[in-house]
Amino acid sequence: MSHSTEPSNTSANHNNGRYRFRRGKAVDLQEDLHPEMVEQGVEVAANTPDTINELIAMQEKENADRPEKPDKDRKPSARIQEVLDLLNKLETTAAEDHEIALFLVRNLEDFHDGVVKEMQEDDGAKHSQIVAWAIDADRLMRSRLLLESVDLE
Repeated sequence: MSHSTEPSNTSANHNNGRYRFRRGKAVDLQEDLHPEMVEQGVEVAANTPDTINELIAMQEKENADRPEKPDKDRKPSARIQEVLDLLNKLETTAAEDHEIALFLVRNLEDFHDGVVKEMQEDDGAKHSQIVAWAIDADRLMRSRLLLESVDLE
């Protein structure tokens, strides 16, 4: 029959049911912890949801105003198709096409930068959404820089 040198769970069962031993003696669970890891009385914010359904409703409300990433397989709207048709009919030079492309990329870049800034200031914003918009803002900036570097002369 083997004998254990550790005391049984019941001999050092603290108020919360957790226990730890060193050399057969019960040890304070908070001992040797970094100050930020020590369990402290935590105040719950007033807007903290009490149930899963409240959390879901709160997230849906917060994300309702934020634009989602569009589907890539969408067909152009009638308005966009009208602009595309007009661009196809115009006889523009390469320099004019370059200007139009830069204008559009700058507008998209500014829009993405604005969304990222808004999300960074929103405590309830999803980190994954901030990252997705920031990555696209960076891609647009690099696209703009590449477009600006194109020499048409």
